[in-house]
Amino acid sequence: MSATQGKRDDMGLVYLGMLGLAAGFCWFMWYSSHADIVYYGLKLAWYQLSALDWPFMPDAIRRWKQEVAYLAMRPATVSFDQFLSMMNRAGYLFVWIPILLAIRGIKLAVKHKANLTRRKVTVQTLPWIMSNHSPAIIPSLYYGDKDTLLLNVDPEEHRSSINPEEWVEQHGLLVNGVLDRERCRALFVADLGQPVKSLDELKPQEKAMFAIFGTRLLADGKDGGKAQDLLDALNRSCHKHTWNGKKGYPDLSIANKPFAKYAQHPEAQRWLEKHPYPRTLLHAMHKAAQGSGKLPSSHFRWLKGMDRGLWYALNTTGRKTPFLESAAVFTQTLWEDFAFDSGYRLTEPHVDDAVDGVEAYLIKVGLMAPRKNKE
Repeated sequence: MSATQGKRDDMGLVYLGMLGLAAGFCWFMWYSSHADIVYYGLKLAWYQLSALDWPFMPDAIRRWKQEVAYLAMRPATVSFDQFLSMMNRAGYLFVWIPILLAIRGIKLAVKHKANLTRRKVTVQTLPWIMSNHSPAIIPSLYYGDKDTLLLNVDPEEHRSSINPEEWVEQHGLLVNGVLDRERCRALFVADLGQPVKSLDELKPQEKAMFAIFGTRLLADGKDGGKAQDLLDALNRSCHKHTWNGKKGYPDLSIANKPFAKYAQHPEAQRWLEKHPYPRTLLHAMHKAAQGSGKLPSSHFRWLKGMDRGLWYALNTTGRKTPFLESAAVFTQTLWEDFAFDSGYRLTEPHVDDAVDGVEAYLIKVGLMAPRKNKE
């Protein structure tokens, strides 16, 4: 502890010595160049006073100018006190400049966003604040309750996934305790949509998703990071854009340029040959795109209200089992992959496994008895 105290004392002497040297240097300069310092200092003061020497200004300014000029004619006889007094007189006239600069600096600092630490943060304002940092939540701000901003109101276009019991009852598929497999299969085939031969036949929301996945799969590794940038741009556009008169939906034209770029890639046609249904195509591309980073369906929440079937197909990506609303796409995609890898191409829907899954579920929950195998 004594060593530390000694170091502190030594530094004090060093600082004192430096101060003494500075004072000695000033003293030396004053006495060695006294006349030059006084002359040029008073000359500067004279110019400062001249800038304010207007007819309407007080007579004191003209009198000070005369005194400065008189002393500047005899710089060698001017004492330090006289020199300092005249310099101060000229300086006082401009003291308002640093004051104004200080006021402006304080005003800018107080109003700067970085210093707004006391902004109002409530249940209603916090989501809007966080949306600046996480654009993915922007669409949801327009779908739920206006006061709580929560989606517990379950609007029609954003309702929760239907369970198999409700779906079977809704379509009347259970007749005398037996599942109508043909009608069930027809409903699943309808969920697939119509196959397309060209990417230009895709719907606007399908083109947008193709562009997002294309940044990772069809850019030869150059645009991998742009998938999130494109999603963020679409989510931010939900603040101003509407769809069918409803707020919270993106301006899909943002994706037109990247779609046109990636649709021309040689691999794009190969993807379409393998998966001719738009939903199976995008489901397969989503699965492959996530190999280089997550693209959760929560980042394109707006898609659920625009194309519920496609959103659930993409929400299923990475799951072991699908939702009922995505069972057809999930099953068809697996069979398309298997057929293509085996050197074939599916030309018809193959959703019987999805029908079997519904039937097995109904048997498990006791809504129907097991089928008797025909000999």
